[in-house]
Amino acid sequence: MRVKTIRREKGAYIRLPEDLRKLDEVELFQLREGYYLLSAPLGEKPAEKPVAGAAGGLAAAGAKQTLAGGLTPFETRVLGKLAGIKFGRRVPFCISREFSRQEREALLSLEKKGAVTFIKSKKYPSGVYNIQNEFYPHPQKKEAEQETGVGELEKQLFRDGYVVVQDARTAQSLSDMLQKQKGAVTGVKGFDGKYYVVTRAHMERVRRVLARWRGEHVDPKALAAKFGIHPDGVKAVLKILSEGGEYMEKGDVFLKVD
Repeated sequence: MRVKTIRREKGAYIRLPEDLRKLDEVELFQLREGYYLLSAPLGEKPAEKPVAGAAGGLAAAGAKQTLAGGLTPFETRVLGKLAGIKFGRRVPFCISREFSRQEREALLSLEKKGAVTFIKSKKYPSGVYNIQNEFYPHPQKKEAEQETGVGELEKQLFRDGYVVVQDARTAQSLSDMLQKQKGAVTGVKGFDGKYYVVTRAHMERVRRVLARWRGEHVDPKALAAKFGIHPDGVKAVLKILSEGGEYMEKGDVFLKVD
């Protein structure tokens, strides 16, 4: 929707949507130059359905387009390729080297459909591509786990610092394989039925980041975007810390237990 700016001596203002006016604070994210996302604070919900704000409501409107029209097979392949790249390497310089012109054009289309957002921050001044959670290719990840086998999962664990296993049989096989390395890894079964396994080194890395986080709750996606860690890598550690009583899982966010 389009809103008029109200100019005053000390600045310019806009009238917020009805469901955001009751909040004490709102959050403003720069998606790309000239495009912003206005939302309720992460982890909070407005009175009614959230409305994305400035410059055309890119995320919310785009998501509806995609749900209605779906992604093309080529866009789905590009999304899977992006998901296979570490979050910290999804910056324009790396994307321009690893993606063809057609693939970069597909990325622009994915942005318009709300499947991908381009976020700028102090850590990523040139921007970084983030896949929206509802579009993240989890089914493809599950199939990849079944095809590559437990041996490849072990390699992935010590390469990335974590793995998320979808089924009990694979989790048990991985556990058996890691028996000799009990002190180096830890894991837990989440309430979502998935198995989260992390290395001790990855655990300590995320702990250091959590110590720098300010806020009443931890949103894995927000923390991941700020510090350059994959959202699943953050969530895996928080799941394990929740099992130990340090955090409490509440929906999509985690609350620290005093």
